[in-house]
Amino acid sequence: MRFEFKKQEIEDLVISFIVLTLVFSRFNITIISYVALGIFTAFIFHEIAHRQVARKYGYYAIYRRWDTGILLALFLGILNKLLGLRFLFVAVGAVQVYSLYAGWEDREAYGKISLAGPVTNILVGVIAIALLTFGKPSGVVGVSLYYAAYINLLLAFFNLLPIPPLDGYKVLKWNTGYWAVAIGTAFLLQSLL
Repeated sequence: MRFEFKKQEIEDLVISFIVLTLVFSRFNITIISYVALGIFTAFIFHEIAHRQVARKYGYYAIYRRWDTGILLALFLGILNKLLGLRFLFVAVGAVQVYSLYAGWEDREAYGKISLAGPVTNILVGVIAIALLTFGKPSGVVGVSLYYAAYINLLLAFFNLLPIPPLDGYKVLKWNTGYWAVAIGTAFLLQSLL
């Protein structure tokens, strides 16, 4: 399975990563480095998981930023900071999947491609929670692991909501059981934090 990146894809991932880090940190410079680890493991791993599973199925897949979403995320992030609100807008881009045959869609393949991102977030969240629980880290490591767990599980749950165009909608169309287990797991694990 190829793991190569186009120059534009790297640029789109980096811009999206920076915007999400700023928004999740609420533009607070004292926590940006902690949040950056969480965003890296949540956002970058999530999108690469979608991309690689799509490529495994023979599709062409590439991450593309959504400039309108980037502007909305920044605008609402600044508004949140100024007004003390807690609403996040995180739809800054997505992996676009292309088939050789226009209009043809394999529901199972698309379901698995859609599930790959949230499952990756759940796995990273579980690892971070386990390290927090059994390793008892303190200081920088403890705070970084907390943000990694929190952001990964939040994004997993959010992305599994059955609302188009989110992952949960596509997973639910493919397999209700897998969707229910995934969203239930993300919700349960998030409540542990």
